[in-house]
Amino acid sequence: MRSVANRARSWPVVVLLLLVPLWCVGLFGRNSYWTPDEPREADIAWRMSQQQNRALPMLAEQPFLEKPPLTYWMSGAAIAAFGAAPAIARLPNLLYASLAALAVGCLGFAAAGNRGAIVAALAFGSSFLVYRSLIWLAPDAALLAGISIALLGVYTGFTSPPGRRKLTGYLLMHAGAAIGFMAKSAPGWLVPAIALIALALWERRGSELLRWELYAGFALQALLIGPWLLAVAADPHGTEALRVLFWNNLVGRFVHVDAPLALQYADGHPNYLGKYWLELPIYLLPWSLLLLVAARRAWRAVREPSESRAAWRFAVVACVPWLLLLSLSTTARDIYAGPAVVGAALLIALWATERDALPAADRWAVRGTVVLVVAIASVIVLGLIAFAAAAAMHKQPATSRALAAVTLVLLLGVIVSVGRGGTNAHQSIHGLDRAFVAYFATIVIGAAELMHALTPWYDLPRIASAIHQDVTGSPCALLQPDETTIAMLDYQLDTRCTLLRGREQESTALATNWLEQHGARARLVVKLPGRAPGEVSALLGTLGMRQ
Repeated sequence: MRSVANRARSWPVVVLLLLVPLWCVGLFGRNSYWTPDEPREADIAWRMSQQQNRALPMLAEQPFLEKPPLTYWMSGAAIAAFGAAPAIARLPNLLYASLAALAVGCLGFAAAGNRGAIVAALAFGSSFLVYRSLIWLAPDAALLAGISIALLGVYTGFTSPPGRRKLTGYLLMHAGAAIGFMAKSAPGWLVPAIALIALALWERRGSELLRWELYAGFALQALLIGPWLLAVAADPHGTEALRVLFWNNLVGRFVHVDAPLALQYADGHPNYLGKYWLELPIYLLPWSLLLLVAARRAWRAVREPSESRAAWRFAVVACVPWLLLLSLSTTARDIYAGPAVVGAALLIALWATERDALPAADRWAVRGTVVLVVAIASVIVLGLIAFAAAAAMHKQPATSRALAAVTLVLLLGVIVSVGRGGTNAHQSIHGLDRAFVAYFATIVIGAAELMHALTPWYDLPRIASAIHQDVTGSPCALLQPDETTIAMLDYQLDTRCTLLRGREQESTALATNWLEQHGARARLVVKLPGRAPGEVSALLGTLGMRQ
């Protein structure tokens, strides 16, 4: 019994040993802020590190009313303590990522034991969409941590007998929901609430929604969220700020609302029918095929009487209803679907651990997953070779890139040999383990160097510094600026510029009026479409691959 308990306690160590290096590549392997969003988030966090009143985030000295301030508090505190380097601003993301993966692992453990914990946590923490969310300086990482904790609380509370354990589960749900709310507002509440209601109705346990243990945790939410809401309300413009935060920024993303042009959130990122469902395989890369066969198995498992039926149903309600709700929204970004990956990862874990022998029809998914890993590694190899060749053309050192490419080529051979291993189901499942190790090595070895090679493409501080020097002492305006342009000129430079905003067809009139009013010394900053030529584009031109 003791050895079983020790193995049960060991899964968090396995998960963190594999995932933390993977996350660190993305978090700390980029020494600049990348678009989209990171320059804006960096400026807000930097401002937060200097603000006296921290109730409302500020972008270039103007209230930023799209998100509650948890992410900016955490990154601002890191900047205040250790300096304003990109790696420091992203440091709290390592905490969010660890909490999220461990919460999903606990879900997997509760539903499918030690092996289920490892599969669920690894599938979640390394999938394309979640990985991108966790390594990006944005509120989505903290939101994922909160929602993962909340969903763990939902499952624990729902499946526990009345009493202390049920109360503990629902308290955990409320704590996670509060974290999610303070990170990115309503989704922190909506995802666990929808999952709980759907599961209670599906299991025909509507009385669960009336239990006192479920509602006791609202006191905890009031303690965590209430002080911030009171601080915002006490601001001279607090009423307007709350309206923008919880009306324009929430309802305004689902339908058009009457608001100024700058607050018309429904105009950006247009949605289309089936967007999230069509893109779901991309979100789950490289584990997309495993989700497909897991969903096929879930179709039967949610109807068959068994001890695991509730777990299968919970995995479905943790994923499907949120995607359905997002499909009704006027606006859409792939990042919004991140919370649904919790349920998808649990589906994969239940499928992978349900039996010792896989049906013959499912083995193709395991082999196909190996092929996907090979394809991803191949793309990274080609990218490294391209950067190395471009650097060689310009007589720049590229030894590390070439070495990384060679290492990955050798790794491909190992992956292929894994794919050609035994065909019985037991070996196929272990082939997944080795496929993950190969994927892990691909990212740690290849993507780390690829990110380093891409970093000069995002050298916004150099551009901002040059603009700052050009406009110092002169009247300056930004014509139809996006948030990235505003942020990069404000971040540690505090470049003073007037914002010229209006409808697109008014741009010429806005620019003409500004220049006429301020004379020859006036400066106008305009973001032009397209990309500047670089080493790689020169290489492609030499090969006749670029017009």
